Amino acid sequence: MATSSRYPATMRGLAGGFTLVEVLVAVLVFGLLAATAYTGLNSMIAATGDLRQRSVEFTELQRTVARLDSDLRQLVSRTGVDGQGRTLPALLGDRQSLLARRAGRINPGRLAHSSLLQFRWQSGLQGPVRETWGAVDDDPGITPFARQTQDCITAVEFRYLDASGTWQAQWPAGGPPEQLPVAVEYVLQSPRFGQIRRLIAL
Repeated sequence: MATSSRYPATMRGLAGGFTLVEVLVAVLVFGLLAATAYTGLNSMIAATGDLRQRSVEFTELQRTVARLDSDLRQLVSRTGVDGQGRTLPALLGDRQSLLARRAGRINPGRLAHSSLLQFRWQSGLQGPVRETWGAVDDDPGITPFARQTQDCITAVEFRYLDASGTWQAQWPAGGPPEQLPVAVEYVLQSPRFGQIRRLIAL
C-alpha cells in the first residue's frame, strides 16, 4: 500500500523555487543596498583624498612659516652692494618684498665662503617666492636661486616696527642703512587656512 505524502501536490510545486515577484523584489533590494554602499564608499574616498590634500598643504604651510621665521630671527646688521657698487641697507623692504642678509648659512661641504646668506622673500604671481644668492655680496639683480611655495599660499605681506613703536610700510624708515627694525610682522594668505599672522622680534 503506497504511503501518501504529507503535503498536497500544489504545495509540493511551490516549495521548489521562487516566484517572479519574489525574484524582482530581491533584485530591487540588492540594487538599493549596492547603491547605498557605493554612495558611502565614494564619500569615504572623497573625504580621504581631501584629508590627504589638506595634510600636504598644511605641511607646506608649516615649512614656509619655519623658513621665514628662521630667516627673520637670524637677520644681521650687514649692508650689501648692488651692481653699481652702491650700498644696500641691511634690510630693504616694502609690503610685498624683503631683501636682507642672515647668519647660519648651511655649509655641509665646508666650502670657503661666508656664513652669511643674502635672501629675498616676495609675492609672485603664483604666491610667495624665496630667493637666495651664492655670495652675500652678489648683485640682487642677477638671477638668484628661487623656490616657489605651493598653491596653498597665495601671498605674503610685511610691515616693520621702528624704535618709536610705529609700524612702517617700508624699510629703511629714515635711519642709517645698517639699522634693523625692532620687529617684522608678516601675513601669509592661504585659501584653505585663511590668514596666518606672525610677529618676529629682532
